[in-house]
Amino acid sequence: MNADGSPAKPPFISMADAGSFARHTLEARFPQIIGGVMALRPGAENKKLAALRAEAAGGVISDPFAEGGAASSCGRDAFHPQEIAVWRGEIARHLGRPWKEVPFYFAESYLYLRILLACGYHDRSSGYFQDDPWQGAKLDELGRFLSAKGVEGVFAGLARDGGDSGRDAFTAAVLFMLRANRIDLSNAAIVEAGRRLILRGGREDLLVDHTDSLVQSILASRRVDIVLDNAGAELAADLAFARLYLASDPARRLVLHAKKYPTFVSDATIQDVRITAEKLKSSAAAASTGGEIETFLGQGRLRLADHYFWNGPLHFPAMPEDLRRDLAGSCLTLLKGDANFRRMTEDRRWPFSVRLDGLTSWFPGNHAILRTLKSETASDIPEGLSARMGQEDPGWLTNGRWGLVRLVSCTG
Repeated sequence: MNADGSPAKPPFISMADAGSFARHTLEARFPQIIGGVMALRPGAENKKLAALRAEAAGGVISDPFAEGGAASSCGRDAFHPQEIAVWRGEIARHLGRPWKEVPFYFAESYLYLRILLACGYHDRSSGYFQDDPWQGAKLDELGRFLSAKGVEGVFAGLARDGGDSGRDAFTAAVLFMLRANRIDLSNAAIVEAGRRLILRGGREDLLVDHTDSLVQSILASRRVDIVLDNAGAELAADLAFARLYLASDPARRLVLHAKKYPTFVSDATIQDVRITAEKLKSSAAAASTGGEIETFLGQGRLRLADHYFWNGPLHFPAMPEDLRRDLAGSCLTLLKGDANFRRMTEDRRWPFSVRLDGLTSWFPGNHAILRTLKSETASDIPEGLSARMGQEDPGWLTNGRWGLVRLVSCTG
C-alpha cells in the first residue's frame, strides 16, 4: 500500500522472467522478426540488421541518439525533438543493461526503433528512406482476407443502415473488429488460427463481455476515436465499423489514431489506412465500404491522426498533453489490441482479477478495450475463472483465442 492509500504497483513484466512469454519473445520471436526484414534488405542494411540480431541475443542496451549512434545519419527532421527526449530519457534508465533484463514493453518498442534505424527508414541518404519493411506482408494479409469465402457477406451485412434501430449491426461490427485483432503478423504462431476464426460469429470466446453496454455508448456518441492496432484484416474491419458509424448519422465524427512509423510488424500507419481504403474500394467484397470511407475522408467527418507517442517506449499514463487534449474531445475512445492494453495498464503483473477502471481513471474520457489475449496480462477476470482457464487451456493468455470487450465509463 502506498502512502496515499492506493495499492502498490506490482513489477513490470520483464524479459528476465524465466519461462515467460516475454523471454520467449526475446529468444524466438525477435530473431524471427529481424530475420524477416533481413531477407528484404541486402547489402549494408542487412549487415546492420544482423548485428542488431546478435546484440538482442547477448548484448546490452545502447543509445542510438548519442553522438555516433545509429540515428546519427538521420536528418534533424527525422524525429520530433520531444520524441528524442522521451527516447533518450527512457533509454538512460536501461543503458548498459542486457536486453534479457529490461521490461518487456520497453524491449519491444526499442527493438522496432532499432530495426527502422538499421534498415534506413529514417535516413534520407538511404535507398530505403520511409520504405515500410512490412508493407508487402500487410498487403498480402489484406489480399488473403478480402478473397476469403464469406467476407463479402460480412461487409454486405454491415453496409445496411445502422441507426438506433441497427443495434445488431453495431454489435456485429464490434465483434468483427475484435475477432480481426487475432491476426497479428508479429506473432506468426497465432496468425493461421486467427484466419480460421475471424468470420466466426458468437461471443463464447469473450472472457469479459461489455459488448451490449459498449454498443449503447457508441450509439449515444457524436465522436468516437479508435486507437488502431494491426493493418490487414483488422484495419479492414475497423473501416467497416467506421463506415457503419458515420453513415448512420450525419452529425457523427470519427478519428483514427495510427502509428507515425511502421512498428510491431503489422501496426497500422496513416499510409496503411489510405491503402486499405483503396483496396476495399477495388475489391468485390467491400467496394461500397471503401468508396464511402474515401468520401468521409474528403468531407472531414473521418480524420486520420498520428503521433510519435504511439511508437514510443512510455506507457499511456505518461501521454503528452496535446494528445490527451485531443482524446478529451471524444465521447468514446476504443483502444484496439494487446499492446494498447499493456500500455494502458503499464504492462505490470497485476492480478488477473484487477478492475480496469481502477487502473485507468487518469484517461481523459470514456474508453473501451477490444483485445484478444496475446501476452501474460489481463484484467476483470475472477480468480475462479482464471484458474479454470489455466487448467482447460494452458496457453489461454497468449494463444490469441480469447478476448475481452471492456468499457470504462467516466460518466456513470
